[in-house]
Amino acid sequence: MKRALSLSAIVSIIFFNVCGGAYAVEDLIAAGPGLAVLLLIVTPLVWSAPVALVCAELGTAIPEEGGYYAWSKRALGPFGAFCQGWWAWLYTFIDIGLYPTMFCDYLAYFAPEFGEDGSYWLRKGLMIAMIWGFVLLNLCGSRTIGNFSKLVFVLVMSPFLILVFMGLYHGLTRGFPFSPVTPLLTPGKTLGPALAAAIPIVLWNYMGWDSISTIAGEMEQPRRDYPRALLISVVLIAGVYAVPSLVAMGLLGTEHFDWKTGAWSTAAEQIAGPWLGTFVSAMGMISAIGLYAALVLVYSRVPFVMGQDGYLPKALMKTNRWDAPWVSLIVSGVLYTVVILMFRNVEELASADVTVYAAMLSLELLSFLVLRWREPTLSRPFRVPGGWVVAIGLCLLPLLCVGTGAFYRVQEDGFWKVIGLALAIMASGPVLYPLAAWWRRKAGS
Repeated sequence: MKRALSLSAIVSIIFFNVCGGAYAVEDLIAAGPGLAVLLLIVTPLVWSAPVALVCAELGTAIPEEGGYYAWSKRALGPFGAFCQGWWAWLYTFIDIGLYPTMFCDYLAYFAPEFGEDGSYWLRKGLMIAMIWGFVLLNLCGSRTIGNFSKLVFVLVMSPFLILVFMGLYHGLTRGFPFSPVTPLLTPGKTLGPALAAAIPIVLWNYMGWDSISTIAGEMEQPRRDYPRALLISVVLIAGVYAVPSLVAMGLLGTEHFDWKTGAWSTAAEQIAGPWLGTFVSAMGMISAIGLYAALVLVYSRVPFVMGQDGYLPKALMKTNRWDAPWVSLIVSGVLYTVVILMFRNVEELASADVTVYAAMLSLELLSFLVLRWREPTLSRPFRVPGGWVVAIGLCLLPLLCVGTGAFYRVQEDGFWKVIGLALAIMASGPVLYPLAAWWRRKAGS
């Protein structure tokens, strides 16, 4: 793989692996303004920063293509690496379908027939076209996606910058009629159901710090730029979520404004006029495009490195003249299409999304601790300071976040949708490992 990704490209790709703008926080605000602000401020401290710090240390110590798969291979051996890679690939089938859905939801602002109540096959057809459009774009290599992500980042940020500046102008000249931090919960809601709805949303909005690791082999200066990019991104993304939300809630409140998916368009209309509502909706579609392009990039490297190790067919290693793993991209596109067609609403799988990710993350955190213990002299250009107490604390905080979210979500959605389905999906890893190991030995890897 060519090392073609600059610091700005890495930051842009991280942005679209984790965030993509403030578009996905509407349902979080609906749980209650105080709760939303609290979670938006606390989550980067107890979830984003610990994961980013662990990834920065591992990513600079082992800056290899495949990222977390390579970390698990070195720390946990073949079985741990296979489960890490397999679960990561399965997770993509849950996660990747959400962004074509988001694209259609914002397109419905202009063309209602693409909405949930519109034409089923028209909506599905557009989702499939989007999948293959960005599989083809990824065939042009990581440099192309890096440059594309930088352009889309500027576009997506534009309407929210305008909304913030115009909102602040109105607020400072006429006053903010509502408090953006009170009440804690929306009237009629109780704490348990509110947390069940809010915690998975805020964790999902802050997930993906490890995704960029899979293309570490394509970064120009991974040991220098990886930790810098993560630090910049944590601060940037926290601001992207919190600042527009505070301004909009201060002007519009929550009691008489319906905060739901797509509400940013209505909020922009009321703050600045219909033109900004249209701009926000258009950029919501562009955000979904940026998210999808960046996710296809990082997810396609997982089967690529598993093919390299012999656990999947060697054909997945084939690259084209732009160093894009074209077979891996095509196979992934086919499987994403199958998932889109199998499920009437891909959101049906979303409850298991955070749980599967938690299993992947657990192996990454375990790899971090094992390598600290087993290879204390391993060169770590970036090392998390503080010794074992800080290292263990960093690993416990994200797991506590996931456990708290799962507890409250089970109360609302039931054990099967939140944990049972995820366990059934993940069980395929240990079950298939003996077959994959046999395939690897047969191929002589």
